[in-house]
Amino acid sequence: MDVMAIALKFTEKIKTTFKGSYFLYPLIIIVTIPLLLIINTAWNLRSFNRDANFLIRHQAVSVADTIKPQLQKQISEGGDLDKLLTETKNANSEIVSLAVVSEVENKLEVVSSTEGLTDIEALQKKGLNQLAISINQPIAGLAYDPLLRKNAWNVSVPIGEIGNNNYLLYLRFRVDKVEEILGRTSRDSYIVLGILIVVTLALLINHFIFYRKAQKTRELEELDRLKDELISMAAHELRAPMTGLIGYLQLLKDKISPDQDKDTEEDFMILDILIQNLNKLINDLLDVSRIEQGRLKIEIKDTNVNEVIQNVIDTFTPLAGKKGLELAFSKNESVPLIKSDPDRIRQVITNLLSNAIKYSLQGKIEIKSEVKGKVISVEVKDSGIGIPPSQISSLFTKFFRVKDLKTNKESGTGLGLWITKRIVNLLGGEIYVESIYGTGSKFSFTLPLSI
Repeated sequence: MDVMAIALKFTEKIKTTFKGSYFLYPLIIIVTIPLLLIINTAWNLRSFNRDANFLIRHQAVSVADTIKPQLQKQISEGGDLDKLLTETKNANSEIVSLAVVSEVENKLEVVSSTEGLTDIEALQKKGLNQLAISINQPIAGLAYDPLLRKNAWNVSVPIGEIGNNNYLLYLRFRVDKVEEILGRTSRDSYIVLGILIVVTLALLINHFIFYRKAQKTRELEELDRLKDELISMAAHELRAPMTGLIGYLQLLKDKISPDQDKDTEEDFMILDILIQNLNKLINDLLDVSRIEQGRLKIEIKDTNVNEVIQNVIDTFTPLAGKKGLELAFSKNESVPLIKSDPDRIRQVITNLLSNAIKYSLQGKIEIKSEVKGKVISVEVKDSGIGIPPSQISSLFTKFFRVKDLKTNKESGTGLGLWITKRIVNLLGGEIYVESIYGTGSKFSFTLPLSI
C-alpha cells in the first residue's frame, strides 16, 4: 500500500466518520420497555380487580348461606321475616338491602324486604333470580346501582321449594371499600409506572449518549490508526530521498574548489541545518509510529548513565556556546552501572537538553545525576522562559508547543517531549516537570537501578 492509497483511505474515513444510523435499536428499547410496563400494570390491576370482586361475591354468598336455614324456618312457620332481614343487614355494614322473593308460575313476588317494596321489574331485568332458581345455585353479578350511584353486587341465593312456591334470597352488597382500595392501588401503580418510565427513558438516553461516545471513540481510534499508518509510510518514503540528498550534497561539496569555499560556506551551513532538521523530523515521525504500534526496540545492556550524559553534553557544547549558554554537569560518581538502553537514554537527554538550549536566551543549563532510593534521577534545569501553568498539563501531548512570543521563531514539531515520556516509561521510569513562568524549567526523569 503506497502513501497515496493510505491518504485516500484516511480521507474517506473522515467523510464517513459520523454517518450512519444508530437510532433504531435505542428507539425500539425506548418504546418497548414503557409499553411492557404499561401492559404489566394494566394486567395486574385487572387481576387485582377480578380477585377482589371474587372475594366480595364469595362473602355475599356466604352471608346468604348463613341465614338460609333461618329463612327456611321463618317461611315455613310464618315468622317475622322483616326482623330477620333487618338484623342481618345491621350486622353487616357491607349489605345494602335484603329481600325474600318467591316465584309463582314463573312470576316473582317480594315476600319481605329491608327497603319496603322492591322493584320487581328491576329484579326480573337482572335475570339473576330466574337463573338461580333454574340451576339451584347461588348467582352473583356486578352492576351499577342507580340508587347508590355506584357498583354493587347483586346476589340471588335459592332458599328452596316451600309449599307450592320456590323462594330465594336477593341481596345487594356494596363494594365501596374494595373500590377505594382498588382506586388507591391503581393510583399508586400508575405513579410507580410513571416513575419507572421516566427512569427508563433517562437510562436509555444516558445509554444512547454513551453509545454514541463509544462509537465516536472507536471511529477516532480508527482515524488515529490510519493517521499513524500514513505518518509511518510518509516517513519511510522520505527517508530514501533524504539519504540521496545528503549524498549529492557531499558530492557537491567535494566539487567546490578551495577558492570558492568561503563564498559557499554559509550556504552549505544553512543546508546542513535544514537537512538536520528534516532528518530529525523524519526520525521523530518514525519513533511516533513505532511507539504507537508497539514496535520501538529497547535493547537492554550495561549502561553508564554519567557517560551517556557527558557524551550528549559534548555534542551540544558548541551550540550552547553560540548562544552564550553555560552547560554545567554535576556528576555523582556513586551512580552505578544499570541494565538499560543507552541509546534510548541518550535520546531522552538529547531531547531535554535540546529544548533547554532552544528556550533559554541567556544564563546556564545545569545537568545533574544522583541516586534516590531505588532509582537514578537525572535533572536538566534551564534559565529559560519557563512554562505558563495553564500549559503544563498539555506539555507531554503530541504536537504541543509552548506558546510564547519570545520563542515563536524556534522550529519544532511538538513531538519531542511526547516521545521522551514514552521512552522513559518503556525504560521503567517516570518523568516530571517543574517550572516558574519567566524564570526557567526543570525536567527530571528516573531510571530503575534494577529491572
